[in-house]
Amino acid sequence: MAKTTGVGGANSLSALPTRLLRVLVIAVALGSVPMRLLADGVVDESDVRRWVARLDADRKADREKAKEELLKLGPSALKWLPEPESFGTRATIEAVKKIRAILERQKAEESVDAVRLAVGGSSSIGETLQRLTKETGNVVVTDELSQELLSKPVEWPARPTFWNVIEATSRQHDLSWSFTGSPARLRLFPMIATSKKDSPRAALAATQSKAFRVALKSIRERTVVGQDSGPLLRLELDVMSEPRLRPLFLKCSVAEVVLSGARKTKKDEPATAGWQPYSPDAKLELTFGQGHRQMSVPLDYRRPEGDWSSLSVSGKLHVETAAGEEPLEFPAGKEAQGVSRRRGGVTVKVLRWESVAGAKSNGLDLTALVTYDTGGPAFESHRSWMLFNVAGLVRAGMMPTEKTAGGPAMNDVSLLKPTHIDSDVQPDGSIAVTYRFEKLPLPANEYRFRYVAPTLILDVPLEFELRDVPLRSGR
Repeated sequence: MAKTTGVGGANSLSALPTRLLRVLVIAVALGSVPMRLLADGVVDESDVRRWVARLDADRKADREKAKEELLKLGPSALKWLPEPESFGTRATIEAVKKIRAILERQKAEESVDAVRLAVGGSSSIGETLQRLTKETGNVVVTDELSQELLSKPVEWPARPTFWNVIEATSRQHDLSWSFTGSPARLRLFPMIATSKKDSPRAALAATQSKAFRVALKSIRERTVVGQDSGPLLRLELDVMSEPRLRPLFLKCSVAEVVLSGARKTKKDEPATAGWQPYSPDAKLELTFGQGHRQMSVPLDYRRPEGDWSSLSVSGKLHVETAAGEEPLEFPAGKEAQGVSRRRGGVTVKVLRWESVAGAKSNGLDLTALVTYDTGGPAFESHRSWMLFNVAGLVRAGMMPTEKTAGGPAMNDVSLLKPTHIDSDVQPDGSIAVTYRFEKLPLPANEYRFRYVAPTLILDVPLEFELRDVPLRSGR
């Protein structure tokens, strides 16, 4: 770390004005990490360092200008913002906290939008899927595809989304897909007769909303008996997120989903009419469950008399999503014990660091306390599995994780994963997670603990419209 005596010596520092001295302290704190330019050229660390130093300027106008410029840099500046303990004044600490909170929310909100490839065109399936993983952060597994198939070309539109590429590849080469693993990956495999019925490609209609695919999976007739008898039509909507996201709950107010039917009149002119929901005041809340990226939503509507040729369905669904993946970095070795890191709505504190050195191997037992701000009954039901995020060790000299827009830190090859994980729910709802690392290549004190977590829980509204879906006879 740079020493303050390097600027004229310790005695000369004491003679400096207090405000200038604080600026120098900030500059030293920021200078403890080598300057580095991001691969995409968006944010230079030196820009962040310069504006953070000016947060402690004498003039209010200069301080406000520094805040404005840091916010202009956007979420890519987050990795270069120093920890609060690096500063000597409360005002600067609070300013950096506010800037970080704004950028973290912006990052989280951007993360639920569809990520697009830079250009469209044509290339082999293998090359296309490699680009898809690199540029969107969504991992696609192709173990079941032959080299011959991977070398075949695929066409996609200009600036395609993840779902554009998956749909085009599957349609052009008779493939299907499903989710697998944790962290979640999308698995592509050849379509076979026995899997066609359950394939996402069997959907009657599909569209995209943000980073989600919304499809009409099926339409079935039902009959209600008793006092409220009559024919019903059950629609099953299927919602999938990009693998890089972590959806938690799907919420649906039936009144927000509108269904209309089209039929022909005696003059062969189309006519449309709205269909009434069977339970117009119903509100559904469904959990995706640990690691799942897909959810089906059943909706019932009263079927009016007549011969109907097609249906259109539109409306809004809400998906509560853990968003804005962010690495929390801790000091190397035993110095991490007792240190807390906070990003967005999550706080992680290292409670225990016990290294085990042996003649043949090195080990470590590490306990971290993980706490999310979000509370209440809805959160409690998924708290225990949600807090199992990606965590591990990295070499002490490594830079903070570099990530693309999609956040492939989930698949960081430099991260040493724990051998065992145990958890203990605390009375306040937080969870103490113990990680055991065995057979480490180096002594434990030569590593840093890294915890990668979604920092905010967002309510993501998904607006969709599926028009003119044929209604076959017998439905």
